[in-house]
Amino acid sequence: MKNTTEQSFGRRIEKAFQLGVAKAIAGHKAAGRSIAISRNGKVVIVPPDEIEVPDVTKLPLNQNGN
Repeated sequence: MKNTTEQSFGRRIEKAFQLGVAKAIAGHKAAGRSIAISRNGKVVIVPPDEIEVPDVTKLPLNQNGN
C-alpha cells in the first residue's frame, strides 16, 4: 500500500498531465489546427471549430474522482 505522500505526489503528477493536455488542446483550437483523437478504436480528426477544451478545474484527479 502506498503512503499518503506517494498518493499525493501521484495525484499532482496526474493533475499536471491533465493540465498540459488541456493547454495543448486549447492551443490547437486557438491556432486553428485540428487534433486527432481515438473514438471507438478509430482515429478521428476533429476540426478546430469542433474541439471542446476540457475544464481542468472540474476534472477528477483519478478514476475514483479524488
